[in-house]
Amino acid sequence: MKRLFVCIWIPEDLKKKIQNFQKTLENLPLKAKSVEYENLHLTITFLGDIEEKQIEDIKSKLDLIKGFKRFEVALKGLKIIPSENYIRVIGIKTESKGELEKMIKTVGELIGGSFHEHAKMTLLRVKDVKDKIYVKKFIEKNKDIEFGKFIANKLSLVESILTPSGPLYKTLYEIDLA
Repeated sequence: MKRLFVCIWIPEDLKKKIQNFQKTLENLPLKAKSVEYENLHLTITFLGDIEEKQIEDIKSKLDLIKGFKRFEVALKGLKIIPSENYIRVIGIKTESKGELEKMIKTVGELIGGSFHEHAKMTLLRVKDVKDKIYVKKFIEKNKDIEFGKFIANKLSLVESILTPSGPLYKTLYEIDLA
């Protein structure tokens, strides 16, 4: 069994901006773990534990979207998941004129998994919030923060290997977008 997901990797120039902002978030009154620099991505669908014999079928189905055109994604604004009253993830909102949502829906329908049509990029996973009011005010103050834009030009099938020091991500397959 392999733990798999499909994603779009964030380009290096934006990762640096994001990492600097993560350091600011780490100073908030909460207990949390930032997503590692090398693991920053936009999740398209999370497949979970998949038997190795199914991986070739997943790759073949992903090949069906090779004609999907490249598109621009803006990383802008902060998002709390699932809600302001129960903060478990702080992420970045995405804007793509509907293209990212269309890709998420298409991939999800082709290969399944767990997906949400309103994409976000996880910055950190929250274990405990010590001052919810302060954190909510910080998020509100930075609700329109802009990290930048990039062209989504590849879709990646990734294995997530869980280790005591955090997940290791290994790209198993990539599709170039037209």
